[in-house]
Amino acid sequence: MKYTLLGITLLLLTTCEAPNVTGGDSGALSVLEETRSKMLTTPTHQYRFRSFWDNRFASSTYEESMEVTYSWLPESQQGFGYHVTGGNTDLLYDGQDELKIDHVKRKVVRVSATEIATRTDYFTSKLCFRADPKALPEVAAIDRSVDTIIGGKNQYAYFVSTEAPEKSQVSSWVYYLDPKQKVVDRIQIVSHVGRDTSQLIDYFFSDYVFSDDQHAFGASDRPGSLAYREVNRAEDKKERNSGLIRPGAQLYRADYTSIEGEEKLIYGESAQKTVVMFGFIGCSGCALAMREMKKKSFAVKKGINLFYSSPVDNATKLRTYLKQKEFPFTSFGKESLMNDNFRVAGFPTFVLIDGVGRVERVIGGYDTEVETMLFE
Repeated sequence: MKYTLLGITLLLLTTCEAPNVTGGDSGALSVLEETRSKMLTTPTHQYRFRSFWDNRFASSTYEESMEVTYSWLPESQQGFGYHVTGGNTDLLYDGQDELKIDHVKRKVVRVSATEIATRTDYFTSKLCFRADPKALPEVAAIDRSVDTIIGGKNQYAYFVSTEAPEKSQVSSWVYYLDPKQKVVDRIQIVSHVGRDTSQLIDYFFSDYVFSDDQHAFGASDRPGSLAYREVNRAEDKKERNSGLIRPGAQLYRADYTSIEGEEKLIYGESAQKTVVMFGFIGCSGCALAMREMKKKSFAVKKGINLFYSSPVDNATKLRTYLKQKEFPFTSFGKESLMNDNFRVAGFPTFVLIDGVGRVERVIGGYDTEVETMLFE
Protein backbone atom coordinates (compact mmCIF):
# COMPACT_ATOMS: atom_id res chain seq x y z
CA MET A 1 0.00 0.00 0.00
CA LYS A 2 1.46 3.36 -0.97
CA TYR A 3 1.54 6.69 0.84
CA THR A 4 -1.31 7.99 -1.30
CA LEU A 5 -3.66 5.29 -0.06
CA LEU A 6 -2.50 5.86 3.49
CA GLY A 7 -3.23 9.53 3.14
CA ILE A 8 -6.77 8.79 1.96
CA THR A 9 -7.26 6.39 4.89
CA LEU A 10 -6.15 8.94 7.47
CA LEU A 11 -8.27 11.60 5.76
CA LEU A 12 -11.35 9.40 6.04
CA LEU A 13 -10.58 8.66 9.68
CA THR A 14 -10.35 12.31 10.56
CA THR A 15 -12.96 13.93 8.33
CA CYS A 16 -16.20 12.37 9.50
CA GLU A 17 -17.53 15.87 10.09
CA ALA A 18 -15.59 18.84 8.69
CA PRO A 19 -12.45 18.78 10.83
CA ASN A 20 -10.54 21.91 11.66
CA VAL A 21 -6.80 21.60 11.04
CA THR A 22 -5.43 23.51 14.00
CA GLY A 23 -1.64 23.20 13.83
CA GLY A 24 -0.64 24.99 17.01
CA ASP A 25 -4.21 25.80 18.10
CA SER A 26 -4.16 26.70 21.80
CA GLY A 27 -7.35 24.69 22.50
CA ALA A 28 -5.88 21.48 21.11
CA LEU A 29 -2.58 21.98 22.89
CA SER A 30 -4.37 22.79 26.12
CA VAL A 31 -6.30 19.50 25.92
CA LEU A 32 -3.03 17.63 25.37
CA GLU A 33 -1.36 19.27 28.36
CA GLU A 34 -4.33 18.71 30.65
CA THR A 35 -4.60 15.07 29.60
CA ARG A 36 -0.87 14.53 30.11
CA SER A 37 -1.11 16.10 33.54
CA LYS A 38 -4.06 13.89 34.51
CA MET A 39 -2.31 10.75 33.33
CA LEU A 40 0.97 11.63 35.05
CA THR A 41 -0.38 12.82 38.40
CA THR A 42 -3.43 10.65 39.18
CA PRO A 43 -2.10 7.78 41.36
CA THR A 44 -4.18 4.87 40.04
CA HIS A 45 -5.60 4.15 36.58
CA GLN A 46 -7.80 1.27 35.57
CA TYR A 47 -8.75 0.79 31.94
CA ARG A 48 -9.57 -1.73 29.23
CA PHE A 49 -6.88 -2.09 26.61
CA ARG A 50 -7.46 -3.57 23.13
CA SER A 51 -4.95 -3.86 20.31
CA PHE A 52 -5.30 -4.80 16.66
CA TRP A 53 -2.22 -5.52 14.53
CA ASP A 54 -2.11 -5.79 10.75
CA ASN A 55 1.39 -6.76 9.62
CA ARG A 56 1.34 -6.21 5.86
CA PHE A 57 4.92 -7.42 5.51
CA ALA A 58 4.14 -10.81 7.09
CA SER A 59 0.52 -10.96 5.81
CA SER A 60 -0.80 -11.55 9.33
CA THR A 61 -3.20 -10.02 11.84
CA TYR A 62 -3.33 -10.22 15.62
CA GLU A 63 -5.55 -8.86 18.36
CA GLU A 64 -5.41 -8.73 22.14
CA SER A 65 -7.66 -7.54 24.94
CA MET A 66 -6.59 -6.78 28.51
CA GLU A 67 -7.77 -5.21 31.73
CA VAL A 68 -5.07 -3.02 33.26
CA THR A 69 -4.66 -1.60 36.75
CA TYR A 70 -1.70 0.77 36.98
CA SER A 71 -0.60 2.70 40.05
CA TRP A 72 2.26 5.01 40.93
CA LEU A 73 4.34 3.52 43.77
CA PRO A 74 6.93 6.15 44.77
CA GLU A 75 8.76 3.80 47.12
CA SER A 76 9.07 0.96 44.60
CA GLN A 77 12.05 0.16 42.39
CA GLN A 78 10.53 1.60 39.20
CA GLY A 79 8.03 3.98 40.75
CA PHE A 80 4.95 2.07 39.60
CA GLY A 81 3.18 -1.29 39.71
CA TYR A 82 0.53 -2.99 37.58
CA HIS A 83 -1.82 -5.92 37.26
CA VAL A 84 -2.76 -7.01 33.74
CA THR A 85 -5.41 -9.67 33.13
CA GLY A 86 -6.41 -11.13 29.80
CA GLY A 87 -6.39 -14.44 27.98
CA ASN A 88 -4.62 -17.29 29.72
CA THR A 89 -1.84 -15.25 31.34
CA ASP A 90 -1.81 -12.47 33.93
CA LEU A 91 1.03 -10.11 34.77
CA LEU A 92 1.48 -8.76 38.28
CA TYR A 93 4.25 -6.30 39.13
CA ASP A 94 4.29 -5.08 42.71
CA GLY A 95 7.09 -2.58 42.15
CA GLN A 96 9.78 -5.15 42.95
CA ASP A 97 9.22 -8.58 41.36
CA GLU A 98 7.04 -9.41 38.36
CA LEU A 99 4.87 -12.52 38.32
CA LYS A 100 3.79 -14.13 35.05
CA ILE A 101 0.76 -16.20 35.99
CA ASP A 102 -0.03 -18.96 33.48
CA HIS A 103 -3.58 -20.23 34.05
CA VAL A 104 -3.22 -23.12 31.60
CA LYS A 105 -0.09 -24.63 33.15
CA ARG A 106 -1.09 -23.31 36.60
CA LYS A 107 2.40 -21.93 36.97
CA VAL A 108 3.82 -18.64 38.25
CA VAL A 109 7.14 -17.45 36.83
CA ARG A 110 8.83 -14.93 39.11
CA VAL A 111 11.17 -12.34 37.59
CA SER A 112 13.14 -10.84 40.46
CA ALA A 113 13.77 -7.15 41.08
CA THR A 114 17.50 -7.83 40.61
CA GLU A 115 16.91 -9.31 37.14
CA ILE A 116 14.61 -6.44 36.15
CA ALA A 117 17.16 -3.85 37.28
CA THR A 118 19.77 -5.21 34.87
CA ARG A 119 17.54 -4.57 31.83
CA THR A 120 16.81 -0.92 31.12
CA ASP A 121 14.35 -1.86 28.37
CA TYR A 122 12.44 -4.47 30.38
CA PHE A 123 9.15 -2.57 30.50
CA THR A 124 9.28 -1.03 27.02
CA SER A 125 8.53 -4.42 25.46
CA LYS A 126 5.35 -4.98 27.45
CA LEU A 127 2.39 -5.05 25.09
CA CYS A 128 0.13 -3.19 27.52
CA PHE A 129 2.72 -0.42 27.90
CA ARG A 130 4.03 -0.17 24.35
CA ALA A 131 1.22 2.30 23.72
CA ASP A 132 0.95 3.47 27.32
CA PRO A 133 -1.79 6.15 27.56
CA LYS A 134 0.28 7.86 30.24
CA ALA A 135 3.26 8.29 27.90
CA LEU A 136 1.76 11.05 25.77
CA PRO A 137 4.10 13.22 23.68
CA GLU A 138 5.01 16.69 24.81
CA VAL A 139 3.60 19.65 22.89
CA ALA A 140 6.96 20.32 21.24
CA ALA A 141 6.93 16.85 19.63
CA ILE A 142 3.56 17.32 17.89
CA ASP A 143 3.73 17.80 14.12
CA ARG A 144 0.10 18.92 13.82
CA SER A 145 -3.29 18.48 15.46
CA VAL A 146 -6.80 17.99 14.06
CA ASP A 147 -10.16 18.79 15.63
CA THR A 148 -12.59 16.09 14.50
CA ILE A 149 -15.70 14.04 15.28
CA ILE A 150 -15.53 10.24 15.10
CA GLY A 151 -18.59 8.11 15.78
CA GLY A 152 -20.45 11.19 17.01
CA LYS A 153 -17.75 11.94 19.57
CA ASN A 154 -15.60 15.07 19.66
CA GLN A 155 -11.89 14.31 19.61
CA TYR A 156 -8.52 15.86 18.99
CA ALA A 157 -6.00 13.93 16.92
CA TYR A 158 -2.28 14.63 17.32
CA PHE A 159 0.27 13.52 14.72
CA VAL A 160 3.90 12.59 15.43
CA SER A 161 6.37 11.08 12.93
CA THR A 162 9.60 9.24 13.68
CA GLU A 163 12.27 8.01 11.28
CA ALA A 164 14.83 5.22 11.32
CA PRO A 165 17.03 6.10 8.30
CA GLU A 166 19.20 3.01 8.65
CA LYS A 167 16.09 0.86 8.10
CA SER A 168 14.41 3.24 5.61
CA GLN A 169 11.50 3.19 8.04
CA VAL A 170 9.06 5.94 8.98
CA SER A 171 6.43 5.58 11.70
CA SER A 172 3.44 7.89 12.04
CA TRP A 173 1.74 8.01 15.44
CA VAL A 174 -1.74 9.46 15.88
CA TYR A 175 -3.08 10.08 19.39
CA TYR A 176 -6.85 10.53 19.75
CA LEU A 177 -7.86 12.38 22.93
CA ASP A 178 -11.29 12.97 24.42
CA PRO A 179 -11.34 16.71 25.27
CA LYS A 180 -14.25 16.33 27.71
CA GLN A 181 -12.97 13.39 29.77
CA LYS A 182 -9.28 14.27 29.30
CA VAL A 183 -8.34 10.68 28.44
CA VAL A 184 -6.75 8.82 25.54
CA ASP A 185 -9.26 6.96 23.37
CA ARG A 186 -6.95 5.56 20.74
CA ILE A 187 -3.37 5.41 19.53
CA GLN A 188 -2.72 4.46 15.91
CA ILE A 189 0.72 3.61 14.51
CA VAL A 190 1.38 3.31 10.79
CA SER A 191 4.85 2.12 9.74
CA HIS A 192 6.36 2.46 6.28
CA VAL A 193 9.40 0.83 4.74
CA GLY A 194 10.39 2.76 1.67
CA ARG A 195 7.11 3.70 -0.02
CA ASP A 196 5.11 0.75 1.29
CA THR A 197 2.99 0.49 4.42
CA SER A 198 4.48 -2.38 6.41
CA GLN A 199 2.33 -2.41 9.55
CA LEU A 200 -0.84 -0.90 11.00
CA ILE A 201 -1.44 -0.99 14.76
CA ASP A 202 -4.50 0.29 16.61
CA TYR A 203 -4.63 0.59 20.41
CA PHE A 204 -7.99 1.38 22.01
CA PHE A 205 -8.51 2.48 25.62
CA SER A 206 -11.86 2.55 27.38
CA ASP A 207 -13.73 2.21 30.70
CA TYR A 208 -11.30 4.40 32.61
CA VAL A 209 -11.52 4.52 36.40
CA PHE A 210 -9.21 6.91 38.26
CA SER A 211 -8.42 6.90 41.96
CA ASP A 212 -6.41 9.19 44.21
CA ASP A 213 -5.40 6.17 46.32
CA GLN A 214 -2.37 4.06 45.54
CA HIS A 215 -3.18 0.43 44.75
CA ALA A 216 -1.40 -2.08 46.99
CA PHE A 217 -0.51 -4.87 44.58
CA GLY A 218 -0.17 -8.23 46.25
CA ALA A 219 -2.04 -11.34 47.37
CA SER A 220 -5.45 -9.88 46.51
CA ASP A 221 -4.41 -9.70 42.86
CA ARG A 222 -3.26 -13.32 42.67
CA PRO A 223 -5.52 -16.26 41.77
CA GLY A 224 -7.71 -17.56 44.58
CA SER A 225 -6.28 -21.05 44.22
CA LEU A 226 -2.96 -21.78 45.93
CA ALA A 227 -2.30 -24.73 43.63
CA TYR A 228 -0.15 -22.67 41.26
CA ARG A 229 3.47 -23.82 41.17
CA GLU A 230 6.07 -21.03 41.36
CA VAL A 231 9.42 -21.10 39.53
CA ASN A 232 12.08 -18.56 38.77
CA ARG A 233 13.08 -17.44 35.30
CA ALA A 234 16.05 -19.81 35.03
CA GLU A 235 13.94 -22.81 36.02
CA ASP A 236 11.23 -21.84 33.54
CA LYS A 237 13.78 -21.52 30.73
CA LYS A 238 15.25 -24.91 31.59
CA GLU A 239 11.78 -26.49 31.49
CA ARG A 240 10.97 -24.91 28.13
CA ASN A 241 14.30 -25.94 26.61
CA SER A 242 14.28 -29.52 27.87
CA GLY A 243 13.87 -31.98 25.02
CA LEU A 244 14.70 -29.43 22.29
CA ILE A 245 16.25 -30.77 19.11
CA ARG A 246 20.05 -30.59 19.15
CA PRO A 247 22.95 -31.47 16.85
CA GLY A 248 23.73 -35.17 17.04
CA ALA A 249 20.12 -36.23 17.62
CA GLN A 250 18.85 -39.17 15.58
CA LEU A 251 15.41 -38.75 14.01
CA TYR A 252 13.33 -41.90 13.80
CA ARG A 253 10.45 -40.57 11.75
CA ALA A 254 10.77 -39.24 8.21
CA ASP A 255 7.16 -39.33 6.92
CA TYR A 256 4.74 -36.43 7.43
CA THR A 257 1.56 -35.22 5.72
CA SER A 258 2.13 -32.07 3.68
CA ILE A 259 -0.28 -29.14 3.33
CA GLU A 260 -1.35 -30.76 0.06
CA GLY A 261 -2.45 -33.89 1.93
CA GLU A 262 0.38 -36.05 0.60
CA GLU A 263 2.72 -38.27 2.60
CA LYS A 264 6.26 -36.97 2.18
CA LEU A 265 9.64 -38.17 3.42
CA ILE A 266 11.89 -35.40 4.70
CA TYR A 267 14.99 -37.62 4.55
CA GLY A 268 16.08 -41.09 3.44
CA GLU A 269 15.13 -41.04 -0.26
CA SER A 270 18.65 -40.09 -1.36
CA ALA A 271 21.99 -39.07 0.02
CA GLN A 272 20.90 -35.43 -0.14
CA LYS A 273 20.75 -33.40 3.02
CA THR A 274 17.59 -31.72 4.30
CA VAL A 275 16.96 -28.30 5.79
CA VAL A 276 13.65 -27.78 7.58
CA MET A 277 12.67 -24.17 8.25
CA PHE A 278 10.31 -23.87 11.23
CA GLY A 279 8.23 -20.69 11.22
CA PHE A 280 4.70 -19.34 11.39
CA ILE A 281 2.56 -16.60 9.89
CA GLY A 282 3.03 -13.35 11.80
CA CYS A 283 6.62 -14.10 12.83
CA SER A 284 8.62 -11.04 11.71
CA GLY A 285 11.91 -12.95 11.67
CA CYS A 286 10.32 -15.65 9.52
CA ALA A 287 9.00 -13.02 7.10
CA LEU A 288 12.49 -11.51 6.88
CA ALA A 289 13.94 -14.95 6.10
CA MET A 290 11.34 -15.49 3.38
CA ARG A 291 12.15 -12.11 1.85
CA GLU A 292 15.89 -12.79 1.80
CA MET A 293 15.42 -16.27 0.29
CA LYS A 294 13.06 -14.86 -2.32
CA LYS A 295 15.76 -12.36 -3.34
CA LYS A 296 17.80 -15.43 -4.28
CA SER A 297 14.80 -16.90 -6.12
CA PHE A 298 14.78 -19.78 -3.61
CA ALA A 299 17.57 -21.30 -5.71
CA VAL A 300 19.04 -23.55 -3.00
CA LYS A 301 22.28 -25.27 -3.90
CA LYS A 302 22.49 -28.84 -5.15
CA GLY A 303 22.49 -31.50 -2.47
CA ILE A 304 19.96 -29.66 -0.26
CA ASN A 305 16.21 -30.33 0.06
CA LEU A 306 14.38 -27.42 1.70
CA PHE A 307 11.06 -27.83 3.58
CA TYR A 308 8.88 -25.46 5.62
CA SER A 309 6.99 -26.45 8.76
CA SER A 310 4.62 -24.46 10.98
CA PRO A 311 3.44 -25.70 14.39
CA VAL A 312 0.83 -22.90 14.46
CA ASP A 313 -0.88 -22.56 11.06
CA ASN A 314 -3.28 -25.06 9.50
CA ALA A 315 -2.80 -26.35 5.97
CA THR A 316 -5.40 -24.10 4.33
CA LYS A 317 -4.06 -20.89 5.83
CA LEU A 318 -0.45 -21.88 5.24
CA ARG A 319 -1.11 -22.81 1.63
CA THR A 320 -2.42 -19.30 0.89
CA TYR A 321 0.39 -17.60 2.77
CA LEU A 322 3.21 -19.56 1.10
CA LYS A 323 1.65 -19.01 -2.32
CA GLN A 324 1.83 -15.26 -1.70
CA LYS A 325 5.48 -15.65 -0.69
CA GLU A 326 6.11 -17.78 -3.82
CA PHE A 327 7.74 -20.46 -1.65
CA PRO A 328 8.14 -23.41 -4.08
CA PHE A 329 8.97 -26.30 -1.73
CA THR A 330 6.95 -28.91 0.16
CA SER A 331 5.50 -27.56 3.40
CA PHE A 332 3.82 -28.93 6.52
CA GLY A 333 1.12 -27.38 8.70
CA LYS A 334 0.34 -27.87 12.36
CA GLU A 335 -1.71 -31.00 11.55
CA SER A 336 1.52 -32.82 10.67
CA LEU A 337 2.65 -32.54 14.32
CA MET A 338 6.21 -32.30 13.02
CA ASN A 339 7.34 -29.89 15.72
CA ASP A 340 6.24 -32.36 18.41
CA ASN A 341 9.16 -34.51 17.31
CA PHE A 342 11.63 -31.68 16.69
CA ARG A 343 10.80 -29.28 19.56
CA VAL A 344 12.38 -26.03 18.39
CA ALA A 345 12.48 -23.15 20.87
CA GLY A 346 12.22 -20.10 18.61
CA PHE A 347 11.25 -19.02 15.12
CA PRO A 348 12.57 -19.12 12.54
CA THR A 349 14.80 -22.14 13.24
CA PHE A 350 16.68 -24.01 10.50
CA VAL A 351 17.51 -27.68 11.11
CA LEU A 352 20.07 -29.45 8.89
CA ILE A 353 19.59 -33.23 8.64
CA ASP A 354 21.78 -35.75 6.85
CA GLY A 355 20.53 -38.53 4.56
CA VAL A 356 19.90 -41.00 7.39
CA GLY A 357 18.11 -38.65 9.77
CA ARG A 358 20.92 -37.41 11.99
CA VAL A 359 20.72 -33.74 12.97
CA GLU A 360 23.87 -31.87 11.98
CA ARG A 361 23.03 -28.26 12.81
CA VAL A 362 20.30 -26.22 14.51
CA ILE A 363 20.38 -22.50 13.73
CA GLY A 364 18.05 -19.95 15.31
CA GLY A 365 17.26 -16.94 13.12
CA TYR A 366 18.23 -16.15 9.56
CA ASP A 367 21.84 -15.04 9.16
CA THR A 368 24.95 -15.54 7.03
CA GLU A 369 25.36 -19.06 8.45
CA VAL A 370 21.94 -20.02 7.05
CA GLU A 371 22.65 -18.34 3.72
CA THR A 372 25.93 -20.21 3.36
CA MET A 373 24.16 -23.47 4.17
CA LEU A 374 21.39 -22.92 1.61
CA PHE A 375 22.93 -20.95 -1.23
CA GLU A 376 26.08 -20.88 -3.35
